[in-house]
Amino acid sequence: MPPPKNVKIDPEEQAALREWKTVIVSNYKADIARLHGMEDSVHGFHVEHHLIDQQPTLRHMFHENPTRALELGHRIMREQFDANNIPTRPVIRVVGLPENYLNRVDELRMRDRNDLVCLDVKINEVSQPYGWLKQATYECLDCGTPTVINQRRARERESPRVCRVCLDKVFSDMDTKDLPMGMFHPRPNFRMVIEECVYEDVQDISMSQITYNSEHRLINCSTRNQIVGTVADDLVHALESSTYARINGIVRVQPVPERNFAKDTRRLLSIDILSVEELPVQDEFNDS
Repeated sequence: MPPPKNVKIDPEEQAALREWKTVIVSNYKADIARLHGMEDSVHGFHVEHHLIDQQPTLRHMFHENPTRALELGHRIMREQFDANNIPTRPVIRVVGLPENYLNRVDELRMRDRNDLVCLDVKINEVSQPYGWLKQATYECLDCGTPTVINQRRARERESPRVCRVCLDKVFSDMDTKDLPMGMFHPRPNFRMVIEECVYEDVQDISMSQITYNSEHRLINCSTRNQIVGTVADDLVHALESSTYARINGIVRVQPVPERNFAKDTRRLLSIDILSVEELPVQDEFNDS
């Protein structure tokens, strides 16, 4: 049997995990304990941004790569929920981002892809909830080894091309009589394990850029500068049309919905919404 492979651990991620634990245990341990007995399948847990900003490694990672930073935070939050015997799946919702993250829809460009932004908007329309395949599990038909592949929403489903275990077998013993035929088959030799795949509930949100004065009285709601965002998990059914909100999220690039050929290169910006905060804007026209 070959010796186990050494797994390299990223020092920055290790530091971020330690800092996440400091943030969560020092500030939210009692709040987590009070959730004991919760029966919800998923719970959005608000974490104040200024607590993240106090941690040097986490501050940098959350700004440069918020997706990965939140993945590490979810790992620590899950550990704390497990320690309190809470079966609910936690989702970290970072709130209270500083004003330097505040942006405008008409200022967003392709260069802002994967950046963290805040937008003050009016919710125009909220779609019906739908699900998508977030993580697919495949099984090699020759050796049974599972392979997990993260998927991308609104993209073609990705599947493995080769089984690493079978590939190692081919190169380690070329004289064996039972070489896995899947290695020489023109098509991938895998099956999807449906019961082990991970799905996610989402809603698409149509939003318009707004401007308001220092007294939070609405000045303008743009019919031209609009953008689509997506909410997931506990935020599904949390937003209503014709309301105002500050949404915190990550800028993404999506294919044009009405594209007429598979390799259309046109793209649109959208927002993966991480958290939503109430925005007390007064619409004088509707109030009158």
